[in-house]
Amino acid sequence: MTTVTGAVAPSGPARAARWWRHDFLLLPVLCLLDLFTASSVVIQSEPVGPARQWLQVLAAVLSIGALWWRARAPVAVFVFECAHGAAMWFLVHDYRPWVGLIVALYTVAALRPFVVSAAAYAAACARSLLSALDSFRVEPSPGARAGEFAVTALMFALIYAAAFAAGSVVRRHRRRVAQLERERRLARAEAVALERRRIAAELHDVVSHSVTVMVLQAAGAARISASDPERTREALLHIQQAGQQAMAELRRLLAVMRADSGPAADGEPGPQPRLDDIEVLLTSMRCAGLTVTMSVSGSPRPLDPSIELAAYRTVQESLTNTLKHVGRRACATVHFAWQERVVLLRVDDDGTGREAGGTAAGLSTGNGLASLAERLERVGGRLVAGPRPEGGFRVSATLPVAQRGDLVAAPGDGGVPAVG
Repeated sequence: MTTVTGAVAPSGPARAARWWRHDFLLLPVLCLLDLFTASSVVIQSEPVGPARQWLQVLAAVLSIGALWWRARAPVAVFVFECAHGAAMWFLVHDYRPWVGLIVALYTVAALRPFVVSAAAYAAACARSLLSALDSFRVEPSPGARAGEFAVTALMFALIYAAAFAAGSVVRRHRRRVAQLERERRLARAEAVALERRRIAAELHDVVSHSVTVMVLQAAGAARISASDPERTREALLHIQQAGQQAMAELRRLLAVMRADSGPAADGEPGPQPRLDDIEVLLTSMRCAGLTVTMSVSGSPRPLDPSIELAAYRTVQESLTNTLKHVGRRACATVHFAWQERVVLLRVDDDGTGREAGGTAAGLSTGNGLASLAERLERVGGRLVAGPRPEGGFRVSATLPVAQRGDLVAAPGDGGVPAVG
């Protein structure tokens, strides 16, 4: 089975450590920026006492320090920044914080839905009216005060709009990345499930056929062991051959499953069954007691290996079902009809010689035809199975010869799509 690999996401402690280092460098820079641009600690228009300076420094540290929790509680941190700025406007005239509010607004826009981030933007613009009132109040010319108020309010609205837009872009990008990651996980899970179903179908075909043949041969050998030792010996040899064939196919499957882990311990995987091996399959069925004939019409042409395997499994499953459900005295026919774009495969049994409660009656899993139909569908084919009007059972398969396309229905199928 192919192993899908991908980038390993960092663990929770690793992400926390990286975030801690990032903020350890960022927050002091933001605090200095806030003090340089929004307080009178650095740039003084008039003498400021030590108490007022330390009060502004502590207020700036409180404002920027709250950003430490912005990723865990973005809305709460934003509300705190709004309340902190309003409180500073009333309590500390020399300090008008704005850096923390911008970072908090960006975080809300990046981590929360559009409705929440839009409400946060409106709240930030409302809080900027306090700064606009400062501009209105300090403007010496009465005629220019309205203009100062409008310009200041517009300037902060644009600054907050930039933070809101940047956060929204980041939110959409993260949403897209998360969607692509979900699609990747779904595609990986689907590929794994498909591979498991394929291997399960192979195992069912190999084990079901081989076990059925061995059980019937063993039952026959037990009945004639005393009266006909030579036929008993032949039956035991057939059991040995069926077991060896099953082990060879199982080794091939295991080698395929371990392909990504290095060379298989049992050597190179053997070739998968093809149309040339159908005669060997028919011989093993005849040895099990089934009367089987095969006919071919049209001109055979090369097929893709996956289509050849599907055709082989169709014949194998059909004849194995005949052995299980009808009995060894049944007669079966296999017919290949080669057409221009498709090959039609039909397997019929006459339904006679039914052995009620026979040795193989309990060997059926009930999933053979459903699995076979899925196999044919994967290679562009179609399976129809059902009772024949004249008695017995028919399995018809339509397989593409060269490429997928509109498939031609097998004439006279007279059945229903296989469902189990």
